[in-house]
Amino acid sequence: MSEQEIVGLLVGLILLPALLIGLERLWPQLPHYKAIRKAWAADAVWYLAQSFVARVAAPWVVFLAVLPVFILGDLPLSNYWNGFGPLSQLPFWLQMVLVFLLADFLSYWQHRMFHLAPFWPTHAVHHSSENLDWLSATRFHPFNEIGAQLVYVAPLIALGFSPYTFVLFAPFTAAYAVFLHANVNWTFGPFRYLLASPVFHRWHHSTDPAAYEKNFGGFLPVWDMVFGTYYQPKGQVPQAFGIEEPMPEGFVKQLVYPLTHKR
Repeated sequence: MSEQEIVGLLVGLILLPALLIGLERLWPQLPHYKAIRKAWAADAVWYLAQSFVARVAAPWVVFLAVLPVFILGDLPLSNYWNGFGPLSQLPFWLQMVLVFLLADFLSYWQHRMFHLAPFWPTHAVHHSSENLDWLSATRFHPFNEIGAQLVYVAPLIALGFSPYTFVLFAPFTAAYAVFLHANVNWTFGPFRYLLASPVFHRWHHSTDPAAYEKNFGGFLPVWDMVFGTYYQPKGQVPQAFGIEEPMPEGFVKQLVYPLTHKR
């Protein structure tokens, strides 16, 4: 195991959980929550499974999806990580900025797509947690993760951006996604319209009818404001979470749920 992999495991399995549990204790949105709660063990398995899918399985699917572009364009696969065409010639910092904005925009629409009937059973697994906290973030079905990366990663690589942009963003985006689900009462105050906060995203998981189909943005609430899906009432926080349909308990049953769900 390389030094980089050891550091990654240390951060992912110890430092990040410890930080988020500490934030939930210091600034709880709902004070009655406990660190060890119902379905904790199953969500811990999801945490490990989601890490593997996001870092290993999904990128391979993205590569296979982009492969025809290289074949049809007669591009050497040895250049895959460097990108190709005019976009790959941009300064790397500018590629990072553009990829961040474009990927967040595509992610917004991907998220809305998974709330539509054909895709909802897969995404419902993620929304099924009734005790929403940092660990709930990784109750994320492999079909959902792979589908998401096919929507907001594959097209940008197919346009010529360097895949390294996503590699460098990955640790930050993964950690931030987990943070957004944390039981933390932060709204970011005057910056609430610039950057998604835990309260912003927890409204997305709320059972409150007023919050239904709201707050799809990952980092930037601007997409929700532009497309009419922004919801973050001042001075209020969501109280209850989950979905209407029954969701089986346990990692394996939730893993097969999208395949056995009766539409």
